[in-house]
Amino acid sequence: MHSTTRPRKRPKFKDLPTFTKVKITDTQVGFWLNDGREIWIPLDWSALLQQATSVQRQQFRVSAYNIFWEDIDEIIGVENILYGKKLWL
Repeated sequence: MHSTTRPRKRPKFKDLPTFTKVKITDTQVGFWLNDGREIWIPLDWSALLQQATSVQRQQFRVSAYNIFWEDIDEIIGVENILYGKKLWL
């Protein structure tokens, strides 16, 4: 018998985990999700965050599915974290 593996489908938006916490260091951004995962991405995934001052990086707003940095016009969504490689926004 020949078995094939089907690619895993992305969950529907409403079924995605949500953000519970965000932490920013000089080189990384950490995201905590309500399903228990902790995911870190390099700061250079976002040119806007990389170029921002440390004060600007700390001025963000967390919603269930997105993190907003209004001063630098950056948004990172849970889908970017789970399925992206770099932020191409």
